[in-house]
Amino acid sequence: MIGKFEGRQLRTSKGGQMGIGITTKDRWEDLDGTLSVLDSRGFSDLETIVIDDGSSHPAPASLRNRFPWVRFERSNQSLGLIAQRNRLAEMMTSDYYLSPDDDSFPAAGDFDKAVEFLEAKPDTVGLAFSIVHRDETLPGSVKPPVPVRYYIGCGHLLKRELFLRLGGYADNWIYGEEPEFCLRALHQGYRVYLYPGVVIRHNRSPVARNLSRTARYYIRNEALVGLRYFPFPYSLLRYFNTLPGILRNPEWNPQWPSLVRGWVEALWCSVRWRHLRRPLPLEQFRAWKKLSLPPQGSKPKAPTR
Repeated sequence: MIGKFEGRQLRTSKGGQMGIGITTKDRWEDLDGTLSVLDSRGFSDLETIVIDDGSSHPAPASLRNRFPWVRFERSNQSLGLIAQRNRLAEMMTSDYYLSPDDDSFPAAGDFDKAVEFLEAKPDTVGLAFSIVHRDETLPGSVKPPVPVRYYIGCGHLLKRELFLRLGGYADNWIYGEEPEFCLRALHQGYRVYLYPGVVIRHNRSPVARNLSRTARYYIRNEALVGLRYFPFPYSLLRYFNTLPGILRNPEWNPQWPSLVRGWVEALWCSVRWRHLRRPLPLEQFRAWKKLSLPPQGSKPKAPTR
């Protein structure tokens, strides 16, 4: 049953330590669904901020009235998801920053225990949660937390002040900001854990998505993150393997012009931003390569955001 996990009722963090930050654009119906779930499952006592990233119409008055515990902010000009997530981290006062998408929400788990786990790990910047998609069933068992390479943007928990101290998300990134941030954090001695005891359901709304643009920046940043953080020669191997690796997925074939464009841009950006190159030490890189990827459900992995 949604809302339960191994017999435990969904709970929120004690003492107001956890806050929720959501950015949205032209998805008021999806946001309504997410806020309704948060309200019904006891999250309305937490600091919650929603940033409207330049929607064609401001938040409906009915939405504001239904969720008076939510602080609604609006940018008249779209700044993009990454910039708004950084702004949310700066606006919030909570110690911990829960970051769902406007079409994702907690499905099961104990956030008190997740916060306690994160508090006990001074070398950990955030937690990845298990992700299930719209029609998928919840996991039947809970495995222990383990280190992973990065977290998924539609549902994770961050130490807010540490996130800001590490620089937040790169302002020259447009998609795939999570792996870049996690590698930058790793370079400075911090890691990410998968906490399977919390599950996030991602409905993957089709509204306001540009697949061509997403494909372009997805492959650009998949290649660029290797050129920036992988030691030589692994950086070049990552670059040259990215395009054929992604094109092997038939989900990507209709977007091949955008993929080629993004792949070429990655090389140009690596030269332009060469002063930002921070390759991991070889032993640290090899240890990172052994880490698992965070679970994303059983749907195709082609990007949809």
